[in-house]
Amino acid sequence: MYEVTIGIPVFQAVDYIGATMRSALAQTYPSIEFLVIDDCGGDGSMDVIECLRREHQRGQDIRILHNEKNIGVGPSRNRLIDEAQGSFIYFLDSDDQIEPNTIELMMSEAILHHADVVYASYEQIDNVRHSPTKHYVYPYQVIDEPEVLANYAFRHYGHFQASVCNCLMDIKFLKAIKIRFIDAMYWEDMAFTYELVTMVNRAVLMPNITYHYLCRPNSLSNYQDRIQLQKEEILRNVSTIDYLKWKCHQLSGRTYVPYMCYNLEMNSFYIVCHVIKYRERIVPGISDRDLRQIMHMPLPLREILRFRQCLFINLSLWFVVKLPIRLFMSVIKIIGRMKKVL
Repeated sequence: MYEVTIGIPVFQAVDYIGATMRSALAQTYPSIEFLVIDDCGGDGSMDVIECLRREHQRGQDIRILHNEKNIGVGPSRNRLIDEAQGSFIYFLDSDDQIEPNTIELMMSEAILHHADVVYASYEQIDNVRHSPTKHYVYPYQVIDEPEVLANYAFRHYGHFQASVCNCLMDIKFLKAIKIRFIDAMYWEDMAFTYELVTMVNRAVLMPNITYHYLCRPNSLSNYQDRIQLQKEEILRNVSTIDYLKWKCHQLSGRTYVPYMCYNLEMNSFYIVCHVIKYRERIVPGISDRDLRQIMHMPLPLREILRFRQCLFINLSLWFVVKLPIRLFMSVIKIIGRMKKVL
C-alpha cells in the first residue's frame, strides 16, 4: 500500500510523456504509486513508460492499467480512483510537469489539517499562441467549514482552477461522497471540480506553484484551433454546462449558488461568443435559436429574485435570454465586443 497515488491517463502524448513521468518520479515524497492508464493512443507513449519502468530507480512503483478501448479521460480517471492503492490521489495530465516537492508539500498540509482536498498554485505555459506564461497563485487559506470553499471558488472564478490536476484528494472522502467524472469529450474536469467544491468541508489552499500546465496544439483543451469544428463537439461542450446547471438547480438556497449561477451563465456566454466568432468553421451550422438555448438560465426567475448576492447581474442575464432572437443576438455581440471576445 502507498500513501499517495499519482494518476496519469495517457492518450497520444509521446512527445511529452517522458518529461511528465520524470517529473513525477523525481518526487521527494517516498510513498507514491505511479498509476498510469493506457487509453489506447497507439502512438508509442506506453513504450516510453515501459522503458522508465524497467530502467528508473523508482520503476517498481509504476503500475500500468490498460483500457480495452479508448474511453476518454473522464472514465479513465474514474478507473484510477477505483484502482488506486494510495490513501490520497493526485491527477497529472500526460503533457504537464510538477515540481519535485509537490507531493511532499501537499501531503504535509493534508495531514496537518485533516483536509479532504489540498489545492496548490500553478502556472500556464502557452505553446499555442505563445502568449506570456500566466501564474495562478492562491492565498494561503485553511478551510474547515461547509460552503466556504464553494463560495471562494465561485466568487473567484477565473483564478480558481477548473482542472482536477494539482489537487491532492482523500480517496476515502471521494468514495464517501460518490463523486464521479462524467463521460464528456470536454470540460469533464470542470464538472467534477464544480461538484467537488460544494461537498468539501475541510480544504487547504497553498501559494506554492507546484504544477506547470502546458497548452499545446491539438490537445483536447485547444480543439478550437482546428480549421473545421463539428457542431456535435460544440454541443457536447454545452452538455457539460447543462449538467452543471441542473446541479445548480439541485443546490438552490445555498449561499454560493448566486455566484455559481452567474459563472455557469458566463461560461454559456463565452461558448456562444466562440460560436459567433468561428461560425464559418462549424458544420453543420448552428442557428441563432440554438445560441439562445445555450444561454438558458440555471434557475427560474422566482429563484433568482431570492438572491442576496449577484442579483442584478443574474437578473440582467435572465432578461437578455428572454429577448427576441434578433435583439438577443445584438446584445450578445455588444457585450462580447465590450469583453474583447468578439
